[in-house]
Amino acid sequence: MPSSTKYIPFGPNGAVAFWARAKDQVQNQDELRAWADLGIKTVVCVFSEKGSSLVTNLEEVLHAGEWKLFALEIPPGPETNESVFYSAWKLISAAAKSNILFLIPEELEERWEVILSKMVISSYPHIASGELGAWFPSLQGEAEATFLGEFKTYASRKKAPKEIPDSSRGEFSLFLKELPLAVSGIELGVFKNGHKDSNGKKKVPKFQEAENFRTLESKPVISFDTVFSGEKQETETTETVSEAPQPPVISEKKNIPKKESTPNPSADMGDLATTAKFPLQLKLMAVISLLLTVTVSTVILYASSEFKKNYEVRVLETNFSLVNILGIKVKSDLKDIRDKGKTLTEKLLDPKGPGAYADLFFRNEPDFLLAGIYSAEGDKLKKRTVLYNDSYLEGISSNRDELDAAVSQKESSFLKTIQSGGRIDNLTANFKEPTFSISVYDSQSKSILLYIIRAERLLSVFQKQDINVPFLINGDGDLIAHYDLQLLAAQTNWSDLPIFETMLSSVREDSQQTRYEDSTKTRYYGSYQKLGFGGAGVIVSVPEEKVFEMVYRIQTKNLLIMAIALCVALIIVFFLARTITIPVLKLLTATVEIAKGNFRIGIKSSTRDEIGVLTDYFVSMGKGLEEREKVKDALGRFVNKEIAEMVLNKELTLGGERKMCAIFFSDIRSFTAISEKLQPEEVVEFLNEYMTEMVRCVNDTHGIVDKFIGDAIMATWGAVRTSEQDAENAVNGALLMRAALIKFNEGRGGDKKPIIRIGCGLNFGPVIAGQIGSEERLEYTVIGDAVNLASRVEALNKPFGTDILITQDLLNHVKDIFAVEKMQSIKVKGKEEPQTIYAVLGRKDDMDRPRDLNDLRRKLGIEYESKKKTKTGDEEEELKYEILE
Repeated sequence: MPSSTKYIPFGPNGAVAFWARAKDQVQNQDELRAWADLGIKTVVCVFSEKGSSLVTNLEEVLHAGEWKLFALEIPPGPETNESVFYSAWKLISAAAKSNILFLIPEELEERWEVILSKMVISSYPHIASGELGAWFPSLQGEAEATFLGEFKTYASRKKAPKEIPDSSRGEFSLFLKELPLAVSGIELGVFKNGHKDSNGKKKVPKFQEAENFRTLESKPVISFDTVFSGEKQETETTETVSEAPQPPVISEKKNIPKKESTPNPSADMGDLATTAKFPLQLKLMAVISLLLTVTVSTVILYASSEFKKNYEVRVLETNFSLVNILGIKVKSDLKDIRDKGKTLTEKLLDPKGPGAYADLFFRNEPDFLLAGIYSAEGDKLKKRTVLYNDSYLEGISSNRDELDAAVSQKESSFLKTIQSGGRIDNLTANFKEPTFSISVYDSQSKSILLYIIRAERLLSVFQKQDINVPFLINGDGDLIAHYDLQLLAAQTNWSDLPIFETMLSSVREDSQQTRYEDSTKTRYYGSYQKLGFGGAGVIVSVPEEKVFEMVYRIQTKNLLIMAIALCVALIIVFFLARTITIPVLKLLTATVEIAKGNFRIGIKSSTRDEIGVLTDYFVSMGKGLEEREKVKDALGRFVNKEIAEMVLNKELTLGGERKMCAIFFSDIRSFTAISEKLQPEEVVEFLNEYMTEMVRCVNDTHGIVDKFIGDAIMATWGAVRTSEQDAENAVNGALLMRAALIKFNEGRGGDKKPIIRIGCGLNFGPVIAGQIGSEERLEYTVIGDAVNLASRVEALNKPFGTDILITQDLLNHVKDIFAVEKMQSIKVKGKEEPQTIYAVLGRKDDMDRPRDLNDLRRKLGIEYESKKKTKTGDEEEELKYEILE
């Protein structure tokens, strides 16, 4: 890049705009590589009305897929805000995140900084004052407000457009157009990550090594925080061209409606996204992943459900078996204790006393700590006869008083034995070590038999079994035996447990099962068995969450295995899908290129399946379309492009149809005299320049050129496509020709470049429009009396000293739009009735239009003698028309 290259952040996507003076041509591929090293993908060739030969050169050296090429025409007059705004957003949308290079001709360098500043402001309307001066020296100080103040106000009221209309040429409008590029037959290299040299070796771009380029760090960077003052950033723009009919575009200077640009299929398709919203590869991965997930999940959930049911049954069976075993064991132990106690109490009731039997009993039954007979006196227990296991009490550093104190503390419970006949109580909280008591009421002696036993053997039975928790509970809900000694010491009462209430209400003493929920909302599976003594019972419970903990753990492992399998499957599917999607994506890219008009697509079939066959046919189709486009382009140079399209689509046949349209004829005044002073080559060159300007005026107002007749032009509005504005557009086209001719004559004068005067005649009426000729040679034209009258009217401009004349039939359609002046009536050949014609001064909404005919003649330089004969021109003209008094 030359040292004169400059740059600035451009658009909200992080792109950078470079600009440099345009050369006559791009010297070599090294210059393109230098552009690519800077991340440039879009080149904009800027030119004035002088044109640019560089555009043709760039079309040859740049290739589609690697580059985008735009032509930007700068008007001679001050550019309109709207044209700058939409041109900027069109470039932002096309370039996306890639950088842009503007090539500026020398004659536009002074204006360029202001134009590019406006483009930057289009996406950064709230840029801080003075910040642009750091990038553009000409805008430092008050110059920024002078040149950009009005545009800043305009841009601040606009938002990022969702639809960008096509730009059209105008005296005050920027004209931006994307130019189609051919597909390269030779790979120049991929510049995204690097490019290939002539040996096919990949080169990594070295932005920092560009010798003649100033790095971006040398100037302040415009931050988004500075640019956007609390305004939401618009990051998405869509370049959509509406197909609905649009109203005529009004020129800012003369208020003359201009033709909306004809929708360009390649441009329209270029605006479409080249990537699908839901790529095929993603769909394949999503569908297969979904199927795999649903299938495996269903299997896992079903297996987990069955396992859960099976495990639940097993836990319940274990619970039930455990309560049976414990119930039998505790019943047996309680019966044994009562039997042994009964034997001892019988000895106590013997008048001889127990004698040596008591010592023998405690030696054989060391778990007995006390055996006694008590009687009830009111709410107190009276000790009658009591035996103590003194040897054991001495061994635990206890004595009879401590044991008696424990009995006194539980007197109220023991007295309940009279009503229940027998009961079990927990004395752990009242004595040094875990103990329990069994009290039996003897109705014969009216006494209570009380036995206090160590709980060690009993507690060993009620240890926690895996997740099953067994415990012994008496008829009052007091906990008698449990693996947690702290609960025993705290004299825990579980009378509020639903399973205890169920057990009390049960009349059966065999094992039962139930499901319950405690006060903490914890759910349990429980089994119980009544002991048949004092309302006591054995209960075995297991928390529900513990039952299914293993199930959930296995389920989690299965889901983890499924996730791993799914990831492996996704990797396999990804590479499998690529074999399908890559050829499809290549076809998609080729389709987009064809839609843009690039028919030389460099793809080949890589598979032998249906996609491979489709690729071969697609390439063949591209070649056919290229040939068709060449024919269409060649045909469009000789006939109107719309007619060429209809011919290629076989929509035109021999014959015609009746239509209402506007007919236009124009002729150069004194063309014969002008031709005599020029060489034939000079005449052809002069006519081509003149015809180019005039034909553009016809095209800009939706008209079509019917034919060239020497220096004369015949055009129609409404012959091919009819609209309600045909009459208005025809007169607008003539007014554009008037303005174009004034500009064309600037700097002209003399024999070699004579000043041109023309006359235009317009009429509106019925015609036959269609192909005239034979099957071998056809011409699309219009014929009819309305055509003849338009030709006669054109010839009257010379005697009337005018440049545009219209008939009464045409005026009837546009009388509210255009200012006219009535001329003398005429009588033309073939018409019995006189015809009224009018000279067109201009549009009524144009304040700069001529006030009258004299003002018109003065502006156009028409020499006119007021005392002219009623019949003028040569003999042939006199036969064609007659001017009436």
